[in-house]
Amino acid sequence: MSPNSLLIWVQQHPDWLAIAVFLVAFLESLAIAGIIIPGVVLLFGLAAICGGGALALQWTIIAAFLGAVLGDGLSFYLGKYLDVRVRGLWPLSKYPDLLTQGESFFQRHGGKSVIIGRFIGPVRPVIPLVAGMLNMSARRFFTFNLLSALAWAPFYVVPGFLVGAAIDTRAPLPPHFYPALTVVILVLVSLASLFTQFHYQLRPSGKLYRSLLRFGARRPGVSRLWSNSYSLRDGVKEYPISSFLLGSCALLLFILWTLLVMNSDAVSHLNAWVAENMQRLHTPILDYLFIGMTLLGDPTFLYIAFGFFGLLLLLQKNLRLMLGCVGAGLVTHAATTGLKHWLQVARPEALLAPESFAYPSGHTSGAVLVYGLATSMLAREFSPPRRWPIYISGAMAALLVAFSRLYLGVHWFSDVVGGALLGLTVCGFARVAQSHFDRTPMWRGSWRYVLLFGFVLAACAYLGWTMPEAVSIQMQK
Repeated sequence: MSPNSLLIWVQQHPDWLAIAVFLVAFLESLAIAGIIIPGVVLLFGLAAICGGGALALQWTIIAAFLGAVLGDGLSFYLGKYLDVRVRGLWPLSKYPDLLTQGESFFQRHGGKSVIIGRFIGPVRPVIPLVAGMLNMSARRFFTFNLLSALAWAPFYVVPGFLVGAAIDTRAPLPPHFYPALTVVILVLVSLASLFTQFHYQLRPSGKLYRSLLRFGARRPGVSRLWSNSYSLRDGVKEYPISSFLLGSCALLLFILWTLLVMNSDAVSHLNAWVAENMQRLHTPILDYLFIGMTLLGDPTFLYIAFGFFGLLLLLQKNLRLMLGCVGAGLVTHAATTGLKHWLQVARPEALLAPESFAYPSGHTSGAVLVYGLATSMLAREFSPPRRWPIYISGAMAALLVAFSRLYLGVHWFSDVVGGALLGLTVCGFARVAQSHFDRTPMWRGSWRYVLLFGFVLAACAYLGWTMPEAVSIQMQK
């Protein structure tokens, strides 16, 4: 049964909702089944149905909690009973590296890996299995198992539940809503998976990284670029191949997309279709969410965040890296402003729309650059396998800012795509330029926590200052 079919069936038989949530959480946590089943997608869809009034939030969370505890518990005992024979079981036999990564992760973090691993995609399905194989005591395992499930259940259930609750405040949903929602989530999960796979291949131990390095070594121009732009940690060189590819591909796509925007009626039709459908999504809860997200893409807030980020770099005597960030910000601002005045694309008719032209979206290009640079420079301080959650967090923040511009009707879809590609272009090439000066750890000890705490504090203060007025304007629409 496909995810769409399951969600449609459960929507038609709401009495089975609690059991469905329990079973999906159980199978998603079960070592072997969890590798195959799209548990995140199904849980989000089921939680959205529950949020529409079919099942109370507390029972939804309890069902997910029990399923997760039992799924991990069974995985633990499978590992204890089967031991090394686990390696021969399908689908683990097809992905031997997955079990090796799980063992390495467990040996590095010990009992904490049961908690941490539940939230980390690549190793999540195998950590309980590995804990059993390595003879962790049952009492210790179930202590960590219960604690992690207490956090995991609401973390995975509440977002979908809120979406369902928010949408339920409007007219009855069209019959194809949940299949469409599932498709959107599947696309996002697929993009995240694709990103993770490329990230895996482009880390120093990846095949694609090594192939591109050999390719560049045979070409004098590329070889000189690599030799002048590597970063260094503990005597190990890392070349900015992924940043160079990001900047190059984004630049090419930005040029092609801009030509389409200016010369193709198909883009105009797509813009109109997206704008029309965005207006149908408006609910009070989503209004508050996306007003807040668009404020976190305001130029004023991005200047504050950029200034704080640059100040921390300066305090650590990373003057060249700080100047590189400032230069990237100025280039993005100049390019965005210049293109707006040159192309003069009109904005949608919206109450919150600024007076400037539309293409490309300044909020989007700025958010992609600021969040992209911050997360990439923070991720550099971690080993390659541990970087992807940081990248995903930064990408989600920028994506929500971009989506908020569409939701509030102040930008066309083409503006947001153009802004994102422009921001990625500058971000990629900025990281290549900075790499040569990246020879010592930037965020030693508590500095990374100062960065995170400072950003959260600045975001809360800015939202507290600007949110009431922004909400008041939105309510006048």
